[in-house]
Amino acid sequence: MADADPYQRLGLSVNGWAFAAGSSARQTARLLTRGPVQGEGAGPDDVIVDVVDAGGMVITSAPLSTIKVDPPIGSAARKLHFPDRALFESEDRTGIAALTGETYGEKLNRYEALHPRLIGFVVAAVIGCFIIWKYGLDLLVAGAIALTPPIVVEQLDRGTLQTIDFAMSAEPTTLTEDEQARITAIFANLLAELPADDVNDANFNLLFRSMEKVGPNAFALPGGTVIMTDQFAKRFPQDDVLAGVLGHEIGHVVEKHGLTQTYRSLGLYFIIGFLAGDTGPFIEDILLEGNLLLSLSFSRKHEAEADKFGVSLTRDAGYNPAGLKLFFLEMSKKGAEPVEWLSTHPNSTERVKQIDEYVDALE
Repeated sequence: MADADPYQRLGLSVNGWAFAAGSSARQTARLLTRGPVQGEGAGPDDVIVDVVDAGGMVITSAPLSTIKVDPPIGSAARKLHFPDRALFESEDRTGIAALTGETYGEKLNRYEALHPRLIGFVVAAVIGCFIIWKYGLDLLVAGAIALTPPIVVEQLDRGTLQTIDFAMSAEPTTLTEDEQARITAIFANLLAELPADDVNDANFNLLFRSMEKVGPNAFALPGGTVIMTDQFAKRFPQDDVLAGVLGHEIGHVVEKHGLTQTYRSLGLYFIIGFLAGDTGPFIEDILLEGNLLLSLSFSRKHEAEADKFGVSLTRDAGYNPAGLKLFFLEMSKKGAEPVEWLSTHPNSTERVKQIDEYVDALE
């Protein structure tokens, strides 16, 4: 008598549609369960799942353990794949969950459903991200910098230099060998005053470019490449001014301002991805092409740090530490601000005053 009505004992009936094995015809069907299968390899609780058509004829049948149940996706119908390649699908999500039990996918789908607590979770996530950005981003940036392989920094310099040469119409230098040698010697004198760790931590290299569109300019890349335009060298031939500006740029490298600005601009996505070891193609393109670095502006804090660093380094190397101030004063004659210095070196009366304070502190 038990086999006469096996479905009632388990009490599970799910309405849906079925595709018989090897058929593309969709037909109304029901999923029914009956008592555990007995025999070799069968578990004690391995129920049989039958799919029957509207007339009660069995379309397919298999032990539950052999059926593949697709995870829930949004509001789409749930699908069950039988060993004979028959398919059953149903929009009765509760019924399918009763058959399979609450799986990880079903829990996730339930959490994703619109619910007051979901709104609360989103709000909490936004607040958490803000707190991390406001108070923890500097720590994350420092961690990312510490884990940045030297080869990545070298590639960033290389890609940025290629972008500069192309986008800014940079031409080979027109400075004479003697002029280049004199400025390079100043650069070497400054590097000689750096601690060995700072020198070894970067690949310092001074390059010259003729860049009419940029004008008098000097800037540093994260890996230690410092670029000076011919227009700058000709406009400011004084050793003290050259030393002051080069010292400032060396300060940006030593203090890792370039990497810091890059990571902060890319935000948490970059940092988390980088710390996880997978930067992804988007980040790789940025690192290889170097476009992002050119669009960044150093913060006032970074500029002040580089000014203070440059003033001290210039004095240690035997140059007038006020050379950087002379540069700003010269460029601001006639009430004009400096010619954009790559838009990363804003000038102001307050900044000149700060340089005076740095110089006075050295005396």
